[in-house]
Amino acid sequence: MRDNSLNILLIASWYPSVVHPTAGSFVQEQAHMLRDYGHQVTVIHPFMLGTFASSITKRSTVSYTQEDGIRVLRVGVAPPLPFFRAMSYAYCFRWVRKAMKAFHLDPKEFAVIHSHAMFMGGVIGYMLSKKNNLPQVHTEHTSGLIFNPKQYTNKDLSLLRNTYAHCHKVLFVSQFAMKHTLSNIELESRELVVVLPNIVDASYFTSLIRPFSKATSFKFLIIGNFIPIKNHRLLLEAFSLVQKQYPAVGLSIAGNGPLEQELRALCESLKLENVYWLPRLNRAEVKVQMAAHQAILSTSKVETFGLTIAEAQAMGKPVVVTDSGGVRDIVTQETGIVTEGSSEAFAKGMLQLIQSYVTYDPETIRQSAKRRFSSEVIVEQLNEIYRSLHEGNLYL
Repeated sequence: MRDNSLNILLIASWYPSVVHPTAGSFVQEQAHMLRDYGHQVTVIHPFMLGTFASSITKRSTVSYTQEDGIRVLRVGVAPPLPFFRAMSYAYCFRWVRKAMKAFHLDPKEFAVIHSHAMFMGGVIGYMLSKKNNLPQVHTEHTSGLIFNPKQYTNKDLSLLRNTYAHCHKVLFVSQFAMKHTLSNIELESRELVVVLPNIVDASYFTSLIRPFSKATSFKFLIIGNFIPIKNHRLLLEAFSLVQKQYPAVGLSIAGNGPLEQELRALCESLKLENVYWLPRLNRAEVKVQMAAHQAILSTSKVETFGLTIAEAQAMGKPVVVTDSGGVRDIVTQETGIVTEGSSEAFAKGMLQLIQSYVTYDPETIRQSAKRRFSSEVIVEQLNEIYRSLHEGNLYL
């Protein structure tokens, strides 16, 4: 324990669980980073149990556990009435306060609330901060505010603006996310709004870097759910163009989701060879698969950050990505290629990487990632933000 440690409360819209082991992994990694620095960390994960109709037989669930030296309180509630989200937020907040009291979590013991993603983490963080006069820092991850802001009601957006105005700092994981979120909710960037990238787990930086193989055995890897925004159709169409020049090149596709059968059918209709379908990967499996491939891909339409791309670079792997927004903060000329969002452009990027991959230096790629996304770099920036909350009353 450090003399300058703080008692920090993270309130997150997602957090890994047995049922959803990778949900909110970036929050878990921040929690572990803060713990390793010497801070005391507690996580509250408030969430909705589905719609009013789907949750009619299960109205709430509460659990409290110790996980890796971190107290984790999960509070799930069903909406009290359909369509009234503001009422659901207030209802969830009452359950959170009740659960905190039951498990002896006194809000006054915390030095700062750091919330993640507005709905529900930011909302509950805001309510708890106001109720107990606690400083709040908020990190926005809500991609819906960028690509589908019309799904939020005027009351939602009013609550969001009030939360941002209330917070000591509002953090975004990329310049793209900050610019487009603020534009869509009609707010101007101010001093309290800054960019702070997601953390890449330290184990990625220590994983063995393998020498690149010859182009004839080149294998690409893409990781992501089979949903429209990940744009796997573009990937398969681009790969069909690549295979016309390099028939032996392989492609591994890891994930699951509603479009899987449609994508498999497209793969067959394009008569693609050397395509390997992998199940959804856990954190350890991600590292194993990245190590076994020469380059990592992303064909997303929108990415607020692109954690998998940053992780790949931490392992010394070059990348090819569509220009989906947040990746512009991650990919540089020395670490990979950013293409336009067409199958022809993406195929050109893949071919360019195959033909020039020996010019990419794995250690240079890794060090570039380390300077930007390592826990040592991010924790110093967070500590500076937390330090500024106390203005000389607490020295970190």
